[in-house]
Amino acid sequence: MTSPIQPSTSPSLAAISRGTLFTSFLKMGLLGFGGVLPWARRVIVDERRWLDDREFAELIGLCQVLPGPNVVNLSVIIGSRSHGPLGSLIAVSGILFVPVGLMLVIATFYASVAHEPIARNAIAGASAAAAGLIIGTAVRLLLQTRPPVRGLLTGGAAFVAVGVLQWPLLWVIVVLIVLGVAAEWRASRAIEPKR
Repeated sequence: MTSPIQPSTSPSLAAISRGTLFTSFLKMGLLGFGGVLPWARRVIVDERRWLDDREFAELIGLCQVLPGPNVVNLSVIIGSRSHGPLGSLIAVSGILFVPVGLMLVIATFYASVAHEPIARNAIAGASAAAAGLIIGTAVRLLLQTRPPVRGLLTGGAAFVAVGVLQWPLLWVIVVLIVLGVAAEWRASRAIEPKR
């Protein structure tokens, strides 16, 4: 497996043209209104076949522990793998072009109607739809990648600690990262052949 920041040895990533890189991430930014992750997976895994489900899930896992939006981080990694730093810039520009432009227009419009109940109801409906898309993508990735039990336990612990017990997110992440790295290290030592 290649490092997330090194150029890929995969023929599909190495053969991406700059134009295709830009338009693919532009499409994700355009279609991913309210949540880009489901569209990113569809374009990257199903349509372009740049990554398989396991590679996609691994990169998203990495992107979630890095600062910044997950899919923007993903665009940086995929762009870097295909065209180095210029590829990262191209992919990030593509994914942010439409949302930034739309947000400028929407913010201007919303300022004039924010006090109306229909505007608040529309925002609540869009939020529910975005949450449904994210949950659907998570379930699909879970079913197709079949993570190890220790990964499911870590995810379940995070859900209970933050979602149910309302513990501070930062501390939960720090503790679970340490425990997760220790568990993976121990698991890798258990499967290494004895010398």
